[in-house]
Amino acid sequence: MRVLLLPAWYLPEGGQFVRHQAIALREQGVDVRILANVTLGWHKYKWQAFNVASYPLTPFFTVEDGIQVLRSYTRPVPKATVLNIRLWTRRTLRMYDAYVQQYGHPDLIHAHSATWAAYAAALIKQKYGTPYVLTEHRGMFGCRSDYAREFFRKEFEPFFRIGFSSASCIIPVSDQLIPTIRTYCDKDVPFRVISNMVDTDFFCPLPRTRAGQKVELVSVNGFYREKGYDILLPAWDLLCDRRKDVHLTIVGENFDRPDFRVLWSSCRHQESVTFTGELTRDGVREHLRKADAFVISSRVEAEPVAVLEAMATGLPVVASDVVPEYEMPSSCGIRVSVEDPVALADALDRMADSFGRYDSAAIRNHTIAIASRRNVTAQLIDVYRPLR
Repeated sequence: MRVLLLPAWYLPEGGQFVRHQAIALREQGVDVRILANVTLGWHKYKWQAFNVASYPLTPFFTVEDGIQVLRSYTRPVPKATVLNIRLWTRRTLRMYDAYVQQYGHPDLIHAHSATWAAYAAALIKQKYGTPYVLTEHRGMFGCRSDYAREFFRKEFEPFFRIGFSSASCIIPVSDQLIPTIRTYCDKDVPFRVISNMVDTDFFCPLPRTRAGQKVELVSVNGFYREKGYDILLPAWDLLCDRRKDVHLTIVGENFDRPDFRVLWSSCRHQESVTFTGELTRDGVREHLRKADAFVISSRVEAEPVAVLEAMATGLPVVASDVVPEYEMPSSCGIRVSVEDPVALADALDRMADSFGRYDSAAIRNHTIAIASRRNVTAQLIDVYRPLR
């Protein structure tokens, strides 16, 4: 079985999950490669410091972690979103032609996200007949907050309709995404919910010993608006007004930004919060193993891998309800209304009193059942098999 993974974004701009998926599929005998047209934004990759030698603007073949990859780097035109969609898609199709010259047509394409890999895959299917399946990761399709709904611009609708309607199967990582996606399907496309993948062998628990009297909570997310730190920190202040036996560790990047410093200056209980900065996955696992519970306050999510990693170590979770019940049922923690600091503070208060009553082994077993490498890969191959 020859499968070409076509991500909408890829390393170094995220997309580590695509590489993990490719490695897992290869281990199960799938002949898998990746076509990665990576967009490098101007804010992060400023022209003065841009190194064309490191980020070639012409496609090239390479091998990464044993996976063959056809790469290219794209620079967007400022303030021209629709033009950039068309330019990105056009280059992706040219890259596909170069891929075919080297390897021939794959049996199928596995596109990752309707923004805009599905549209590119649909055009390839129109031209060559190559079928594709689509995994949708974008939490905006959950439409659980006003912030999520801001992403739906009228000019995007044709790209969504073509990308979703032409797929042989749509694989949302959460059932919360299905109702909105269906509104863009012009025909009956089958759906199959398959979780994101997490390394449950690596993210595993150790026996926990209480190092002190405080309840240790941990959050693993960088500072971005969708992650809701403007919700979490006010909730934390409300919690600390009630009790002094709690401590929060925050793992992630971007906390040196000016807008975070403004938010942080209004926090009244700074002494009860520790920032670690961005860590390796070994560092993340270490902090998960030290914690009593995990907290996530996002306003947009599809199925956050950070929650899966926490649950794989046996941690109960306090989360906004953008985190799907499929991923985190009530036996694994507490879900509260999105963008509600008071409800979040109340849930954290309850969790501080009750974290020891959650069944850590059951939480871990649930995570293994939906998200382990073995189980996710088996489900993907089950989707692929009839399309060969």
